[in-house]
Amino acid sequence: MKKEDLRLFLPFLVFALIIWFFRPWFHGIIIGLYRNPTIIYIFIALGAILVYTSKQKLTEGYTRKNASIGGIFALIILLLVVLSILTGALSNTALYKEYHPTQVSSELELSSSKIRILPKLTAYRYAVDTIEYARYTLGWSHLTIRDGTPVWGFFIVPDGAWNAIRLKDKGILFVDMNTTEARMERVENELQVGPGMLVFDNLEWNLYKKHYLIELDIPRTLYYDDRAYIVVPYISYSFRVVYTVPKWGGVFIVDEEGNIEDLTPEEALKDERLKDFPIFPELLTRKIVNSQNYWKENVFSNIKNLWLHHENQIELIDVSEQGNRQPFLVISNDGKEYWMIAVEPYGRAHGLAAIYLVDAQSGEMSQVKFETPLTGPVKAIDYVKKALPMFDWSQFMAVEPIPIFLNGELWWRVAIIPGSGSGVAKIGFVNAETKEVQIFENEDEVRTFLLYGQVGAKVKEVSGVIEGIYSYIKNGNTHWVLIIGNETLYLSTDQLSDELILKVLTLKEGDNVTVKISEGRLVEIEKG
Repeated sequence: MKKEDLRLFLPFLVFALIIWFFRPWFHGIIIGLYRNPTIIYIFIALGAILVYTSKQKLTEGYTRKNASIGGIFALIILLLVVLSILTGALSNTALYKEYHPTQVSSELELSSSKIRILPKLTAYRYAVDTIEYARYTLGWSHLTIRDGTPVWGFFIVPDGAWNAIRLKDKGILFVDMNTTEARMERVENELQVGPGMLVFDNLEWNLYKKHYLIELDIPRTLYYDDRAYIVVPYISYSFRVVYTVPKWGGVFIVDEEGNIEDLTPEEALKDERLKDFPIFPELLTRKIVNSQNYWKENVFSNIKNLWLHHENQIELIDVSEQGNRQPFLVISNDGKEYWMIAVEPYGRAHGLAAIYLVDAQSGEMSQVKFETPLTGPVKAIDYVKKALPMFDWSQFMAVEPIPIFLNGELWWRVAIIPGSGSGVAKIGFVNAETKEVQIFENEDEVRTFLLYGQVGAKVKEVSGVIEGIYSYIKNGNTHWVLIIGNETLYLSTDQLSDELILKVLTLKEGDNVTVKISEGRLVEIEKG
């Protein structure tokens, strides 16, 4: 290499190395171009024009050859521009073919004992008001799992840019979402890599150093065997020449020392730490449901339908100005976790078109359709406000319409909180079919309604030590005979939810239990 060439090459090499080292800072731009490769091709075509122009000196005069080549370049660029406009439709059409419901049903058995009673904003207010460290605050809330139960999680992060450079994340704060009380647990395990820190110990910096050209999902806290972990599912992209298709790429696990494991989806599903933990990307779930509008065979049919006909077109339902978009994490009676998204028909209709469920572990997708017209979550808020005409809505908000199923009926749970988020004033339930509204002012009333499916239910409690438990099969159903003190109870699988069946299966002689019965039906079993 000549000396002059070396002088030109060295600055370029230094510049390239600097860009490579600081590549996480440019990830947003790079992944944007990677997701839309036609933009790259347009830049390449423009570069080719500049190179050709400089060599052939097109500006010095007109020739038929130059005019033909110029026309070819213009045609290529026009074609690339058209393809860039079609990129979204091409990607969504391909995504629908990979992810669409494997089953359609009219039943959805969600757990009524593991639902979100405490809203997101209120959980944040409860949590941030407990931080007594001068140099720390809380990161924004995220939904996570603690001992098999959904909770709100918060990273305790340095407060201010200078502290974010010098200090480490102090730990994690968990807030119980299954109560209106400020019930919290703090885990002060210092994290060497995490959100809220700047430069080289920042979470995104380290993850993009480990794996580039991906899209990170929401970081979630995992507390396992007295150790704190950060779990970050991510989306990767299948390259299709002129467009890309999102897919589940894998899961990062970051331990307290900052060690990063990059697991494939198959490895993540087998990892004991991630058992019963949401590892399928929440952001990908939203993309998948959006792609259900691209159900026709080819991209042009889909574009025509979405622009003109709107056949079977749906819209995701997000209650505006609440900062808490779908999907919601729900738990079924058998303990499985799902990302749930409710959708409306296209246009000004506000009924419930369907509910999509995506397994939060495997990503398997199912759909729940309803035979009767049902009210959606947006209108459920209106019904709650209508039921409280004397309430001062300038000072309070109706937030987070969450779906629950009671006795086979869909209800929307709506929390009413002060504008500051400091507490829960009331909790309303709206029947999606009958539009019936129930308003409760304390947590005990809410729990009674969730447990028994009716207001003012008469409940019989049987408490004591299990002296005998026997089972037999009759007419294809498992039956149990449960002897508690002087009481003998007869149970059958056809009368129990999956959640209660699992509880019955864990019972043994000698257990101290309280069994609750309403209208001759077993509704709850409590140990202890």
